[in-house]
Amino acid sequence: MAITIREVTRRAAGPLIPVLLLAEPSGPSLRWSLRNLSDAIYGLYEDDEALGAATVRWEGDESEIVELGISAARQGEGLGRRLVEWLVEEARRRGKRAMVVGTANSSLGNLAFYQRCGFRMHEVRRDYFWYYEEPVYENGIRKQDLLMFRRSLVPEPPPRRPHWRSTR
Repeated sequence: MAITIREVTRRAAGPLIPVLLLAEPSGPSLRWSLRNLSDAIYGLYEDDEALGAATVRWEGDESEIVELGISAARQGEGLGRRLVEWLVEEARRRGKRAMVVGTANSSLGNLAFYQRCGFRMHEVRRDYFWYYEEPVYENGIRKQDLLMFRRSLVPEPPPRRPHWRSTR
């Protein structure tokens, strides 16, 4: 059973929608995102069965994973990491400087996942989920902010040391 990852057209993306709805549970929001934010849709398949999907915005120096989902029955098998690594390599092939991804402040599993994939916290988009009519809770935490992660794809200068001195 071979795992393959390939780009699909919007017209052929129908079988990937249930997997993408794991990343963006609102059908209208997902459709809007596919029309307005994403340049490409990728499917992760075992034989011809869709097990994972991602949408990506390639425009600019930094590409963005907009949505990424893995079939609930197959989570925890390393498929998400495999898809992320494939996308990172595709970004390198395209000459991108970095890849970014965002996840909700309440998505504790995603926060750990993206850090294990080599992403670092980059910025907070406060009150990102303002449009929810009713508060949404995940892991007992209200979903409010979008935490952005970034993975550099080119060598960066070493970090500057803080200007303060230790009191030890």
